[in-house]
Amino acid sequence: MNAVKTELTIKSIKEYANKTFRVECESSEKLPHISAGQFAHLKVPNKDLRRPICVYDNTENTVSFVIANVGSGTAAFTSQKAGAKFDALLPLGNGFPIMPDITNVALLGGGTGCAPLLKIAKDNPSLNCTAILGFPNAAAREIYGDDFDNACRRVCYCTDDGSLGYHGYPTDLLTEIAPEVLYVCGAPGMMKTAQAFCKNRGTLGFASVEQRMGCGVGACLVCTVRIVRAGKDINARACADGPVFAIEELVL
Repeated sequence: MNAVKTELTIKSIKEYANKTFRVECESSEKLPHISAGQFAHLKVPNKDLRRPICVYDNTENTVSFVIANVGSGTAAFTSQKAGAKFDALLPLGNGFPIMPDITNVALLGGGTGCAPLLKIAKDNPSLNCTAILGFPNAAAREIYGDDFDNACRRVCYCTDDGSLGYHGYPTDLLTEIAPEVLYVCGAPGMMKTAQAFCKNRGTLGFASVEQRMGCGVGACLVCTVRIVRAGKDINARACADGPVFAIEELVL
């Protein structure tokens, strides 16, 4: 694990629909390599425990996060202003494995679950990814701007209310696209449907799980995920063994 502790400065923080925030940060030193799907453990004001947030995008000296305000910790973090400094441990966890010789690749995400998927396409342009992204409404996808459109061969937006793109679930489009490799992050229902699709079609799939964490480095066992590997039930750690797992292994 090549994680380092570094001080980050918030360059900008902007709120979007559904209490979601996009936070752009700058590092005073060169950041280590960060793979798609890895996360950072962020120091939160007045909180003892850090908060795990996936890395949305980064350069050698900048890193950005998409954060849903879902509790006191994320609320405390997103209440900070530009110029605030905090420390982060990054990168942590295991990211998405990349198959460079396969070009029919789909990224399936919902809401803030889309965030771990961007770097797959952006860091590996030869994959010619198709993104299938689901949101409750058109406003909810604005946090991503044109990032997926610029990084992917094709983007299929899906909304619950029909205000943008396809009116329905993003998983409805899997059969049409028929990917050889599927990368997923989202709600449990989406994950279950994607898992069934991969099993029925013999599609290689990988999923990033969203799990409450404590230490972030595998010591406290707060973030256990039940998987089946080699015919055995295993309590894996989302932080150290994941957060990305072969989708066929997950007990959903």
